Amino acid sequence: MERELEDIMLELWKRREQKESLGFGVSPEILAVLKEKGLINLSGEQIYFTEKGEEIAKMLVRRHRLWEVFFHDILGMEEFNEIAGTFEHESAGNIDQALCDFLDHPQQCPDGRPIPRGQCCRKRMRRKAGWGFFQHMGIMRLCDVPKGKKVRIVCLRGKLFPKLSGYGIVPGSIISVQETLSGFIIKIDHSEIALDRKSCADILVQVIADSDEK
Repeated sequence: MERELEDIMLELWKRREQKESLGFGVSPEILAVLKEKGLINLSGEQIYFTEKGEEIAKMLVRRHRLWEVFFHDILGMEEFNEIAGTFEHESAGNIDQALCDFLDHPQQCPDGRPIPRGQCCRKRMRRKAGWGFFQHMGIMRLCDVPKGKKVRIVCLRGKLFPKLSGYGIVPGSIISVQETLSGFIIKIDHSEIALDRKSCADILVQVIADSDEK
């Protein structure tokens, strides 16, 4: 399903939680598409999820709020809501269950809103997933990236954000790894920056191909 439609489904779920009008501000054309896809039913001015729509919206809300917990509780990021919005559409592998297991099945997001339960929550798996589950999405620590690779910044943990943002290194920016042996040297545009390995361990990135660079 297109990201725009997924965003609308997620918004409709949130409005229902807050007992607000579901259709306010949503174009009739979008509602018609959602109805055609069998995701909602319309009754006058009322909007209802179909069984299919309910499951999709629940999955999107669950995934978004799990990522919020990860970015807030694990990485200590204040921008957890915005960044989670870029990951809620990713469904590679069994990422939802792995992430929930990694976080030990949280019941609410940092804003105090409930996280819909999944099958893994009912089973209460005892073994937590390690960082390896991020490989499903091509996410890794900068300190693990080989020399010569280009990467897209996913997030900067803790005090690194204000330090590196001055160089234009923020989530979404693309850098290249110039050196890894005596210390990490990264390059963004025409600037080279030296980082220690500990700092690189607090930077999550996605390795990209030249064709993916935008």
